[in-house]
Amino acid sequence: MHAHRLACLAALCLVSGFLVSACDTGDDEVGPAEVAGEYLFTEFRFVPDSPLLPAVEVLDTLIVSDTRLQLFSSGRFTLLYQFEGARPEFIGGSFHVNEERVRLVGHEDEEPFFRRLLLSPEITLERDGEDGFRAGFPRTVNLEEFSLRYRGLRTVDGMIVLRLTRR
Repeated sequence: MHAHRLACLAALCLVSGFLVSACDTGDDEVGPAEVAGEYLFTEFRFVPDSPLLPAVEVLDTLIVSDTRLQLFSSGRFTLLYQFEGARPEFIGGSFHVNEERVRLVGHEDEEPFFRRLLLSPEITLERDGEDGFRAGFPRTVNLEEFSLRYRGLRTVDGMIVLRLTRR
């Protein structure tokens, strides 16, 4: 009888362990596949802290149809863009996602390309519903590097404002 109880207890433990592991599918965790897709920029501007400087509408300098963020289910991203009169470029890296935000971590050696877009290689986007992202974060930028129209404005404090929508 004692051996029978031990066998039943062992079987019960096995079944319980199986059920616990089967129930723990990670559904509570958000993975890259949940946000994977292509996102178009619907707002991309830099708003200087100084009231003497107008906002820089970055989308006005880009070919919007050739500018997009691609998030892959592998946890990698690619940012494709093309300035008016220039050749297409792309930069990339990895990203991490949770229920509230996506954090892009670009390749360090591509930092000059991020700077050209007034961005840093690390960007946090707030999830805006199921089909988009938004961001607003302080940044000091070199406007002269962005465009010669801003000659002499190498250190400008302000706010980057982004909004992206899934295509």
